[in-house]
Amino acid sequence: MSEAFPKPVQAAGRSVVARWRILAQQRLDHLTELYESGRWKLYHTESDFLAMVHEARTVLKVWQDLAPPDAALDKPIEVAIAQTDATGESLPGSLAKPGLLDRVETQYDFRKS
Repeated sequence: MSEAFPKPVQAAGRSVVARWRILAQQRLDHLTELYESGRWKLYHTESDFLAMVHEARTVLKVWQDLAPPDAALDKPIEVAIAQTDATGESLPGSLAKPGLLDRVETQYDFRKS
């Protein structure tokens, strides 16, 4: 039972882990912005804020170990779709359109404008 998962499942798993890593990075960025602006003093004591920053750094390190940043895979889906439309190549497994939506038509297609 030690079979490897098929490619789409692995890609989807990386996608989930990468999104959590990105969320952890955004949390640390938010705390950094609070510190730089001084607004942290309105909401937290110094010891609580330092504990939050330490926790955010630790959590980010864990997520980076699980899914190291990869510029090719971590771009927004809109950018990935636009780039693949321009080059004519197919989308990677994690970015492929779900089969359930193949029969659904959009009312407006904003890409035409």
